Amino acid sequence: MLPMVTINVAMSLNGKISSENGRYTISDADDMERVLSLRKSVDAVLIGANTVIMDDPVLHYSKRRIVLDGEFKLSDKYKIFDGSVKTYIVSRKNKHIKNAQTVIVNDTEIRGIMEKLYSLGIKSVLVEGGVQVINEFLDANLFDQFFVYIDPGLILSGKSLFPTADRRMEYKVEQCHRGILLSIKSIYI
Repeated sequence: MLPMVTINVAMSLNGKISSENGRYTISDADDMERVLSLRKSVDAVLIGANTVIMDDPVLHYSKRRIVLDGEFKLSDKYKIFDGSVKTYIVSRKNKHIKNAQTVIVNDTEIRGIMEKLYSLGIKSVLVEGGVQVINEFLDANLFDQFFVYIDPGLILSGKSLFPTADRRMEYKVEQCHRGILLSIKSIYI
């Protein structure tokens, strides 16, 4: 069995989700309220180790936090390991960080990781980033909901949400405060 997967990301009008230097606020205050509601509605929020390194997020209102770190490059210096909520590190390495539970996997293929998380009682996951993690879910066609908030601003150099142009999508568009929100139904590669 697999958890229900929701992917949520904010991007600039030209498809960037971060600047070259890392964290860059794209969502406006109203969109952040939507994101916080999504976090409250799921069992866990999932991000990758690179997002932890670049952004040092806290992930307010998450019930549990999951960090994918196959090679275990993180240390306890990041805010996500503050002990305020249960935090899992999914890795091939058998290492430990204070205030985190290591979930050891032999293979970092995303479907197997999700099956493992389901066995731990995690029935719904919100995937928030980064680019590599989101694209692993997309490549595996492993999502139930996918939201992209698009801000009308531009980021001149940064990481693109879709690094290749080989994806076609079916989506619904709605006005969302000062930007737009795409609700993506399906993606074809």
